[in-house]
Amino acid sequence: MLRAGGFRWIRMDLTWAATERVKGQYDFSAYERLLKALQSEDVRAVLILDYSNKLYEQDRSVVTTEGRAAYARWAAAAVDHFRERGILWEIWNEPNISGFWKPEPNVDDYTAMALAACEAIHNVAPAEAIVGPATSTIDLEYLQGCFKAGLLDHWDAVSVHPYRQAPPETAAIEYHKLRQLIARYAPVGKAIPILSAEWGYSSAWKNYDETIQGKMLPRQWLINMANQIPISIWYDWHDDGTDPVEPEHNFGTVAHQYHAGRDPVYDPKPAYTAAKTLTSVLSGQRFVKRIATDDPADYVMLFSGEHKRTLAVWTTSPQTRAIEIASDQGTFATIDYLGAAGEDVPVEDSLIRIQATDAPVYLTYTAENRKLDETRPAHPLQAKSEVLPSGNLRIRVDNLSEVAFVGRVRLTGQTEQNQPLTLAPNQSDRAVEFVLHRDAGKCTFGFTIEDQSGLTIYRQTARRVELLDDKILRTVVINADGDAHVKSRQSLSVAPIPEPLPGTSNTTAFRIDYDFDPGWKFLQLLPASPSAIDGKPTAFGFWVFGDGKQMAPRLRIRDSAGQTWQPSGESIAWKGWRFVEFPLNTSTAHWGGDDGSEVDFPVSWEAVFLLDNPSRKKIAGSIFIAAPMVFYDDDVELESREADRD
Repeated sequence: MLRAGGFRWIRMDLTWAATERVKGQYDFSAYERLLKALQSEDVRAVLILDYSNKLYEQDRSVVTTEGRAAYARWAAAAVDHFRERGILWEIWNEPNISGFWKPEPNVDDYTAMALAACEAIHNVAPAEAIVGPATSTIDLEYLQGCFKAGLLDHWDAVSVHPYRQAPPETAAIEYHKLRQLIARYAPVGKAIPILSAEWGYSSAWKNYDETIQGKMLPRQWLINMANQIPISIWYDWHDDGTDPVEPEHNFGTVAHQYHAGRDPVYDPKPAYTAAKTLTSVLSGQRFVKRIATDDPADYVMLFSGEHKRTLAVWTTSPQTRAIEIASDQGTFATIDYLGAAGEDVPVEDSLIRIQATDAPVYLTYTAENRKLDETRPAHPLQAKSEVLPSGNLRIRVDNLSEVAFVGRVRLTGQTEQNQPLTLAPNQSDRAVEFVLHRDAGKCTFGFTIEDQSGLTIYRQTARRVELLDDKILRTVVINADGDAHVKSRQSLSVAPIPEPLPGTSNTTAFRIDYDFDPGWKFLQLLPASPSAIDGKPTAFGFWVFGDGKQMAPRLRIRDSAGQTWQPSGESIAWKGWRFVEFPLNTSTAHWGGDDGSEVDFPVSWEAVFLLDNPSRKKIAGSIFIAAPMVFYDDDVELESREADRD
């Protein structure tokens, strides 16, 4: 089934404790059987050299001189045993989280172990490829610690696990920043690619199902290809269990139960069919470019092979999008992400016209196509707007391209304002700031980034923001929820801030201290009395001073039909102040009640802020929060209509 699905790589633990049960004696026979089976189907392996071994380390990872030396000997023996089998050797799995590096992650301990292992491996098998460190998420701080220690001298690729519940397209900016970090520390002349060594979407996550999971797989792989990621390992091959609501049981491309003697031996999920479709449709072709369209939410990826062109088309917009692409005359065959053939698409007036949805569709053309080849490539820019506590707007722009960018940022929804924007190749974090015109703490803004020809490269539609008074935080009550058997300690206070809050002279903010035992637990800031939210909000915002502990920030509201909605922000993998937005998206934020098809306004606060522990491991830390705000789209449209009537 792996080979039939187009999978060409698997990733698997090569477990130290299972292969060295007596000091100095190694038994790799189980892995001989695995590799023999893989080789017969032309499937290669990434083997992870992990975890600790109680012969040398008790209840901890590899931290002692004896343990490092023993790990290095064992790793070298394993690589020597399986040399010239096309294996990629990976140094550990997710050492940046406590679940896999005990008792707590320590980059210095990891790098000392990894350096010893790499040197031992290359002493016995200098041609074997080594990769690492397989971080949970793209943890730039931890990765920089590895690079500073000199591990790029030994590694042939950097492996990361870009997990998120957000769409896979959001990984592009993180890949870009990681490539920049690698370039900063890599030996001169050494090209070091990034591997997406583990990443998946559980069909049991809140607001996910097998259909959505099936769409995420091809989008993830296509985005990886567009970002020069040569290997993508989907987590997981088959479901790890049968509990329909346990996320860890439902990452697979096929169901859990194995049917001996049956073909197929596993029941395929849509993700498996989507993988098989992508690998078969794109076989023998290479990624050429993302084609520019009139909306940055649209993705048109061009692949090319000998006398064949394929377009992979989808959009991140919640609405179906009409897309036009220049092409020579002819007809394109279409196939959806699950392999079903669609109606042929004729080229009319030198244009392909297609309706794009959130599910990729493939269009193939079996001939040379000069116009398609000459279409303008999209200029990959990423931008993030931050409403400062002062009420001004800061727009941060990253150039994800090797090509310089010259254009301008144009503010919309306000009086006409624009500023020139010039970005060097791969330039990051270019900030442009605008003064917003506010009325009673409210203002409306949007922006576009245009190139010199006026083509929109990036767009944020106009919306209204209302800055809330800190009173909403001064009157909350903090409590813990989740599993009643899991203990936790949490507190809320007004405390001095470690560094200035952007855009203010504030010296204090609201500090949240937390300490969770292992298990399902989260804390909430609950309003002391019912508190309605004006209008029809589409998102919320906070400034958060992070502690890098990967906690999940959320909040919770209740609508007039009794449904609860839980907008989520990005996982707190950073340290310092960052603006965090919590979108009220009906496809991702529904938490309880009714069917979640739409929010029934008006709404009220149930939890002004919520901090969850997705790792379910013991964890403690502190964050600060400040400057709560609410965003609206509906009021912008209303104001626009009223202006038209005037």
